[in-house]
Formats: sequence, structure tokens, C-alpha cells
Amino acid sequence: MPPRESADVPDVHATTPAEERGTRSLDNPNDSARWLALAETALRQGASDDDVSETEALARKEQGAIKRRIRRTAEKVKRQSKSKQ
Repeated sequence: MPPRESADVPDVHATTPAEERGTRSLDNPNDSARWLALAETALRQGASDDDVSETEALARKEQGAIKRRIRRTAEKVKRQSKSKQ
């Protein structure tokens, strides 16, 4: 199957508009910096109790964001399903 010749050809299977694709997984720069600092500390000297608690807080924050995205998607699907019935 040949690759697409033009970027102007719309993707008929895409569910996200072209201008929004790839933006949902972008990390918060502040969180990314914290993750990198924690990783460097862990690699250098091992994780302290403070490092572990900060990592846990970051992970819980990230999990919360993921859960919110999943819930929004599930609600959209549910609404679309009801409207097609």
C-alpha cells in the first residue's frame, strides 16, 4: 500500500481535528522538570522519603488527569450512542 502523497488529503478515520492531534499527550513543563529532577536524584543517591512522597504526588496527579480524560471520552461515546438509537 503506497504512502499518502499529500498532507492535504483528509484522514477519514481521524477522530481528532488535525490541529489538535498530538497535543493531548504533551506534559506540563513544570511536571516534566520535577520528574527529571526526581529521576536524577534517584540515580545519583537513591530516593529519600521526600523524593518518594513527591513522586507519589506526581503519579497521583497524572493518574487523575488520565482518569478525567477517560471519563470525558466515555461520556462522549455514551452520548453519541444514545443519539444514534
